[in-house]
Amino acid sequence: MNPTTPPPDDDSRARPARSAGPIDFGSFVVTADASQGRPVSSSGPPPSSRPSPAPGPIPGMAPEPPPGCPETIEGLPPFELRALRIVDSGWGAGWELRPAPPRRPWMDEHTHAYHCLPLVVANQWGWEVLFPADVRVSWDGSPGLEGLRVEVDPQYQAAVKSQFGRGIVTFSPPWLFRTPPGWDLFAKGPSNRWKANCAPLEGIIETWWLPYTFTFNWKLVEPGEVRFERGECIGQILPVPHRTFAGARFVEELLAVEPGLAAQMGAWRDERRKRAGQRNQNHLMYRKAQDVQGHLVRVPVPRAGDGAGDGVGDGVGDGGAGPPGADPGDRPGGE
Repeated sequence: MNPTTPPPDDDSRARPARSAGPIDFGSFVVTADASQGRPVSSSGPPPSSRPSPAPGPIPGMAPEPPPGCPETIEGLPPFELRALRIVDSGWGAGWELRPAPPRRPWMDEHTHAYHCLPLVVANQWGWEVLFPADVRVSWDGSPGLEGLRVEVDPQYQAAVKSQFGRGIVTFSPPWLFRTPPGWDLFAKGPSNRWKANCAPLEGIIETWWLPYTFTFNWKLVEPGEVRFERGECIGQILPVPHRTFAGARFVEELLAVEPGLAAQMGAWRDERRKRAGQRNQNHLMYRKAQDVQGHLVRVPVPRAGDGAGDGVGDGVGDGGAGPPGADPGDRPGGE
């Protein structure tokens, strides 16, 4: 997830900028806007024996100083994710950014896993980045860049490569992400989904001021081969307050200092023992939680563009066998 400049475009032909107005979902707004970007030329600078000058600002745009960050979480503005597409042709064509869906193939095989609401909520928390081509990666175990071999359609060779060595494959998405002052992006692998012999690296990016793109990186654990399928999620992004730990404290105490909470826990434990083996077990009561204000079953992550739905992941590409909030009997193969 290291900040890096975007890879070169395979097609430098100019295209008119496209812009979709922001869609307001209460305190969350997501915008897909290409008006602030422009295609990047693949020709590169002309040959010269002198160092190339540092790139200047886009003509007609005065450079702005980084915005200030609110000192506390209470001072944060509402979250808005802006995905500014750098290029939509060549290596930048076909990428997809969508709300993370609630379903996972391994959970569909054993639907009891959907009773674990923390798993289901984490599945949906943020947006997924989908890569538009099949990729085969092989690593011989050596630390150099040449030790990792990437096989992909020539159109996308600039977007997936061996960039850091040590068995790390790097994906460069075609967006510059912007967030309001004080909001970072946590870039990670897809929640509760894994690949054999390959682990996603994670990073937190200060997208409220950094004028850089960033990459998604996967580390092969042992020498061998790994495949990414066309349309597979190669990363998940979610908002994190930059001042999360401002004024934070950590306290470890005995539960006895909270007698009321200890009594609630005891009642929960006793009720769980009574209901063991019954359909209305305590974990199902927790999942439904009809009387708890603010309780989440579905996460209202917004989509970009007109005609968006309710912002709930629809399970596309993950079986789509029913919403996670439904009873197990509402799903094919449910208990």
